[in-house]
Amino acid sequence: MNYRNLLSLCGAVTAGLVIAGCNPYKQIPPGSVGVVFDAYTGISKTVLKPGVVFQGINDRVVIYPTSIHNASYVKNSHQGERMADDSIIATTVEGAQLPIDLTVVWHVDPADTVTVFKNFGTENLDDIQADFIRYIAIYGVNAASGNKSIFDITSKDRAKFGPEVKAIISPTMSSMGLTCDDVYIGETYPSPDIDTLVKDRISKRNELQIVTNNLLRAKIEATTAVNNARAAADINRLKAQQGDEAVELKKRDIMRILIAKWNGAPPEVGDGGIPFINPSLLKPGQNAAKGK
Repeated sequence: MNYRNLLSLCGAVTAGLVIAGCNPYKQIPPGSVGVVFDAYTGISKTVLKPGVVFQGINDRVVIYPTSIHNASYVKNSHQGERMADDSIIATTVEGAQLPIDLTVVWHVDPADTVTVFKNFGTENLDDIQADFIRYIAIYGVNAASGNKSIFDITSKDRAKFGPEVKAIISPTMSSMGLTCDDVYIGETYPSPDIDTLVKDRISKRNELQIVTNNLLRAKIEATTAVNNARAAADINRLKAQQGDEAVELKKRDIMRILIAKWNGAPPEVGDGGIPFINPSLLKPGQNAAKGK
């Protein structure tokens, strides 16, 4: 069979498929990849990129969008996947059950499409999200919440809970060919009894914080008062020392003046001794007896 006959045969087959309602061409849209499954040879390891591809009689082209998907399970009936309360119940270490809003952000990496097909077959991503992502999210939430108290999950720090859930579910999702990008924890919905318990604890914690702050303030004020008293005492001591030194200096100045004015004659009263007996008061070169 020559080349022209082969083309004619292919054209005839294609025309027959179109007439029969079977389009042999498959459109892979942008942001998606395709995997070919052949009834005889199995799964092709070649990943098809966006564009028009030929699909044989025994082939099945399965298309996987590679864009980001948000699997949201929330209480609000107008959000998330289900038009009803779809929040996830988290069981705490106390045994309490807390409904929480949760979103799993995930996608299919082109390099993992064959793995996805091996695990999920021709199931589309919406079904995978509804059947698999939902239940692995429930598992991850409860595996993480089982080690936490009510207050850990209802506090403002509950955002840290999301990365813990992600760390639990990521390995399992990866083994199935799915990539977990992130896990976000939204609102929590404790029952009235739990809500009262949480508010009481918050109130007690606030009271304890106030007492702690007051005690710290009192310690600071006491330390400041002691330091101020010590500083005042040091200042008074310095002032007293300066006063004594000033008096002593004044006495020495007077003594020097008297020595300078003494004519060397012994006093008319007394034992006739030298009236100035402190040589340190004399200037250099002076004689106590002569005043010089």
